[in-house]
Amino acid sequence: MKTIKYIGALFFFIIINACNNDDDNNGLRVVYEESFIETSFLEAGETLPPAVNWSEERGTFSATTLPNTAPDDLFSRDNLSIDEETGVLSWDRSIPLGETEVFITASNSIESATITVTIKNSFVEGLFYGGFNNDVTDNSNESFGSGNSINFTKEGTAGLLGISDGDIFSMEGTWIIDGSIMIVNFDNNNRVLKGIVNGRRGEPAATFNGEWGEGLDQNNNIENINGAFRFSLEGE
Repeated sequence: MKTIKYIGALFFFIIINACNNDDDNNGLRVVYEESFIETSFLEAGETLPPAVNWSEERGTFSATTLPNTAPDDLFSRDNLSIDEETGVLSWDRSIPLGETEVFITASNSIESATITVTIKNSFVEGLFYGGFNNDVTDNSNESFGSGNSINFTKEGTAGLLGISDGDIFSMEGTWIIDGSIMIVNFDNNNRVLKGIVNGRRGEPAATFNGEWGEGLDQNNNIENINGAFRFSLEGE
């Protein structure tokens, strides 16, 4: 019986030693609880600290979104931040819609390792207020009307309520979004809106700006542009 126990203990020691040798060969490893994180539009958040098999010297963390977001690094724009000591990755409500790849490096004077964490930010719903103009010249100084609202529901429907020549009108349609680019198709007169949805740290909390017109071509570009629009979401 003692012989069996001895052999068992020796076998366990061999396994542990082999794992340790494996760790040495693999070098520095960084593991976050989640490498693919899903969040909703205008929600700030952060990760838990990663597990790191530092050797003798504890190091620090750095991160970047380049080259994927060139020319801007989202860390320099303060959409994202990383704690250099703990490796906790944080994002505020202005992080772009869609998927953002974050390249995180843990390093000390001896070794370094880089891993990728992906944050998927999804638009869900929102009530935006704003207006339209009939400018097709890309004149940023052109004024926009007001008194209009668009309600985007999580079911994918869009309801426009507005005033034209003193009369109240409404339109129903659907919305789709790819990254931060939203397309709204209304049932009336083949009306289409196409623009960019951006979250912001201040007020308004978010904006939806772009062009409106009739019809979409095979590349989802508006066929007949009639003007521009500017809407904002307040108080989130």
